[in-house]
Amino acid sequence: MHHLKGHLPTHEPSRYLVGLCSHFRRKIEVEYTDTQGLARFPWGNCVLRVQDGVLEFECHAMSDENLKQLQYVLNEHIALFSRKAPMTVNWQIPEE
Repeated sequence: MHHLKGHLPTHEPSRYLVGLCSHFRRKIEVEYTDTQGLARFPWGNCVLRVQDGVLEFECHAMSDENLKQLQYVLNEHIALFSRKAPMTVNWQIPEE
């Protein structure tokens, strides 16, 4: 299993979590509250968590290629949702 973590600094992490999960559930299986979500993409899963001033992402996929697809989809949606004040996710591969 391949893993990737990201964090998005924002003053409104819960708003972004709910907005993303609500948008994603139109096409994929998603479970969420105001503070945590799970999105099941065809390429893998992503857990979203709200922390103080940060929206955290923890992604899991069976291959690097699938993990890159998850990262791409999340990056594109964050860009779309934050187009008035652009934000980007800071990604890192967790140490094993």
